[in-house]
Formats: sequence, structure tokens, C-alpha cells
Amino acid sequence: MAVVVNNLTKRFGNLTAVDNLTLSVAQGELFGLVGSDGAGKTTTLRMLSGVMDASAGEALVLGCSAGNLAPVQGRIGYMSQRFGLYPDLTVAENIRFYADLFGVGTAERMARTERLLAFSGLAPFSGRQAGRLSGGMKQKLGLCCALIHKPGLLLLDEPTNGVDPVSRRDFWRILTDLQGEGVTIVVATAYLDEAARCDRVGLLHQGRLIACGTPAELTGNGAISLDDLVIGKIGGDPSTPFGSAQDRPLRVLELNEISRRLVSGVEPAAVSLNLLTKRFGDFTAVDGISLSVPRGQIFGFLGPNGAGKSTTIRMLCGILAPTSGEGRVAGFDIATQPELIKENIGYMSQRFSLYEDLTVEENIAFYAGVYRLSENKRKERAEWVIKMAGLAERRTSRAGELSGGWRQRLALGCAILHEPPIIFLDEPTSGVDPLSRRRFWELIYSLAGGGVTVFVTTHYMDEAEYCDRLALIYRGELIAVGTPHELKREWAKGGELPSLEDVFIGLIEERDQF
Repeated sequence: MAVVVNNLTKRFGNLTAVDNLTLSVAQGELFGLVGSDGAGKTTTLRMLSGVMDASAGEALVLGCSAGNLAPVQGRIGYMSQRFGLYPDLTVAENIRFYADLFGVGTAERMARTERLLAFSGLAPFSGRQAGRLSGGMKQKLGLCCALIHKPGLLLLDEPTNGVDPVSRRDFWRILTDLQGEGVTIVVATAYLDEAARCDRVGLLHQGRLIACGTPAELTGNGAISLDDLVIGKIGGDPSTPFGSAQDRPLRVLELNEISRRLVSGVEPAAVSLNLLTKRFGDFTAVDGISLSVPRGQIFGFLGPNGAGKSTTIRMLCGILAPTSGEGRVAGFDIATQPELIKENIGYMSQRFSLYEDLTVEENIAFYAGVYRLSENKRKERAEWVIKMAGLAERRTSRAGELSGGWRQRLALGCAILHEPPIIFLDEPTSGVDPLSRRRFWELIYSLAGGGVTVFVTTHYMDEAEYCDRLALIYRGELIAVGTPHELKREWAKGGELPSLEDVFIGLIEERDQF
């Protein structure tokens, strides 16, 4: 066995993060760890990698005690959620640094670097500093650095968090190749389609292993989806994905009426762009985008990492000035009225924009002050955020101590304290467990039902299915716009409707041929 764990336990004060965990991973196996935020996945991987000591129990990793992995440390690869990149080094320099760290020879380093840059799409950016990459591109660079050597055991903590579907597919091809070469892989993931590709899956909840087996065994040979299994096991209702299903037909009718009014000139758009462009030196990040988003619509903005999604959102939020073209948000010009735009929107970035050293209440109070809420309004909205985020018992907890799902909902609450008519969400559910994602989308539906316009980027195709309209951006250009059904119907060209992920990948591959 590559990994043998017996009654492994980790406590932090009164909190038991991992509770008597017992499992084993065979040599050459691809083993997946899934579970809700705070379930103990990251803590388990940290103990297996030797980064953290256990409170009780034992773990044998490649035949050595996890308490002293020095004899086998060079055979273990570990990628944490916050993989250490050097922002002042270029992409190529970061990869070379880790190759030198692991003692990879020149010929092997060059061959593996070429392959990894090709799969990640980072080849054109090999000379760019890591600090200037988008969040998703940094994640992919971290993957490249972790895979620059071929370890005997590879521990990956949500390695594709924030990575687009095309790159995720290519990344899993590399994992399959590594497994074929005899590498044992333990991967924690929030993507259950990835978990379904593992040989076996372990489901953690509140530090305990509550299910373990092959995907077929756990799902009854497909009788239920792995997604529904996980959500049901951790206390959710798998029957209502991403908002209330019964409200969907009514919502579509309402939005058709909104669109009709927009076309006839009766109602102004919440967001409108005309040939919007942004250049950074010789690099064109956003290239002549034109589109409009009606009020009250959930508008999905899709594209690979580095396609221009975040840059577009930053221009729309008045954070970044456009190079050329026009844009209006909530009736204000993005080039000349950025401060008015900021007062009338909510913005939730990929990193949640929370102050980790401040408590839940202190973060809320800070943003209430930024938005200049009155004392009475501040108290009312603060209580709403705490209730919405499920943080009544964690008011005095520091934001940095919260799990991903709680931090996500707190960040959303802080972004909409002032009840803006438009909110921009930049990959808000990246790396969050399935139940938290569904609960988050219930909030999105609730906001949209109240007339709020939601402009959201996501790499989860199941989320994209529940947007009212979608736009796909690639290499700075807008290459497709429509409802999920329209995009699938157009791509099918009369045949059986494909999945949205197949449409996404197909459109990009078709574009690459020209």
C-alpha cells in the first residue's frame, strides 16, 4: 500500500478537524477525497505530506511514518490550495525553480516543461511574471510546478480550482498518464465529475469518513449521481439544484417579456457594451466586445483562463479604464463615471475581498462604513448578512478561520450590503463544495427574483445551465451569445443536443482551427 491510515485524528483546540480516519490507498491507485467545506480534506492531505503533525493515530506514507518523511520526501509531490509561486519570477522561471528543487535533469525538465506549458495554455505567457497572471492562470502554473517531477505519490488539494473545462480535461489526461506510469495519486476535489474518474472515492464529513468505494459502488451503478449522493450524505436536498425548479418556467416567461421590452426600446439595459477594448502594451486582453444585459437577468460570462473575463468585469465595475469603446452600467458611463458605478453595484472578486484578520462582524461593519449606511440600516443589513450566511454562531470568528462556503456567503453579503441593483460575481463558487454551491445559487435566484441583475463568471457548466443567457469569450473576443438551449441547439446542427461543456470545448477548438 502507498498510504495506510489508522485512526488518524487532528484537533485544533476544541475542534476535531479529522476524526479517527482509517483508509488505505493502493500503489498506483487514483483516490479521490470529496466532502463539504471544513470536512477535513485539506487537513488530511497536510498530515499525509508531513506538513502537519497528527494529534493521534498513525499514517504510513510510502512505508514511512508521516511524522518523519525525510527518507521519502523527494518521492512525494504536494500541491496545496495556495501553491507557492514567486510573483516576480516569470512562468518559465517558476517552473525551472521547482525543477531544480526536485533535482530534475535538464533534458527531462525541458521535455516536461514543453508538455506542461502546452496543456495549460501558458506557452504564450512563459515570459510573463507570475504576479501578472489571472487567478486561473496562476492555478495552472501551480499545477505545472507540482508536476515538473514524477513523484511516487502525488497529493493534490483541489488542483483544478478555478481552472476552465478545457484545461481541466487536459489536466486529467496528464493524471491518467502519470497513473499509467505507476504514480499513486490522492486528490481532493470540489468537481464531482472529476471524482467520478477516480478508482475509488472517500467522502468526508465533519472529519469522519462516511462512505468509501468505487464511483459505481457509491452510486449503485448509476442509479443516482455522485453529486446527489454527496449532497444527500452531508445534509442537503438533492432534488432542488440551483434554485427552485418550479420557478424556472415562470422566470423564463418574465425574462422573455423583459427582452421584448428591451428590443422595443421601452426599458434601458442594466449593462451595455459597444466595441469595448482593453490593451496592456502590445497585448489585447479584451477585443471589441459588444453586448447588452437586461435588468433582472442572470447573465453568465464564460471562457478559458486568461480569455478576458476578469478584465471585462473590472472595466464594468469602474476599476479599470477601457482603452477604447463604450460601456454603461446602471446608466453610468464606465469611462467617465466610475465612482457613480461603484456606488450602484456589488462586486465579489475571485478572492472574496474579505479581511482575514477581522471577525465576521468586523468585516460587515467595515463594508457598511464603506457604503456609508446609516446606523439603523447598518444593523438591519448586518443581521441579514449573518442570517443569510448561516454565521449566527460565528459572529466573532475571524474570516480566515471560516470554511470556503461560509467565506463565500459572507463575501456576497458584504458585496450587497447596500442593496445594489446590479452585482458582478467573478467565479464566486470556485473550489466550494456542491452543497454550498447549490445554496449560493438559491441566493442568486432570490436576488434575481427581486429584480437584481446578476453578471457572473463560472467554470462550472452545471451552473451555466441555470443562467438566463450566456456569453463565451475567447482570446478577448466574444464568440457566442445566447440562452443555454440556443447555444446547444445551434451547435447540435439538428442532431441530439450536446452538453454545455461539449459546446464550450467545441467552440474553442473550432476557433483554434482558424
